[in-house]
Amino acid sequence: MKNPPLRRLACLLLLPSILFAQSGRQGDAQGTDRPYERIESLRKVRLVEILELKEDQSVRFLARMNEHDNNRRTMMKERGEALDRLERLIRNKADDSEYEKAFADVGAVDDRLTTERRSFFTGLSDILTPTQRAKMLIFERRFEKELREAMREAQRRRKEQESQ
Repeated sequence: MKNPPLRRLACLLLLPSILFAQSGRQGDAQGTDRPYERIESLRKVRLVEILELKEDQSVRFLARMNEHDNNRRTMMKERGEALDRLERLIRNKADDSEYEKAFADVGAVDDRLTTERRSFFTGLSDILTPTQRAKMLIFERRFEKELREAMREAQRRRKEQESQ
């Protein structure tokens, strides 16, 4: 990562989430996960900065992004449920036909996720310029990479601490 302060910030944001995940707790009473919310907030703030959005653009963009994120989260939950069913089929040594139906269920959710992602991106053309949309795609790739690196670093540090 070329930006050490951002890396440190990402580590600080991710370390509690990793520790939180290790503790086995499920979030607060409303089912929210604070570290995840912090990461999402950081992502949105950085994205607004990188895209150099005006205030009215920012409001419209974030509203659209929040809707997309909610839709995506719902579909990811459905995908997880479909994979859970697949896992139960494995445990119960199901017939091949039952596996095929489960594969179709997972595939259907994957198709809906792809359609949602494409629709979101295409729909941004009334808010963002083509250059801003390109910057957004590049930002998403870099941000995900930074998060993965920060998680690996936090795991490495945790292992070092455990071995001491």
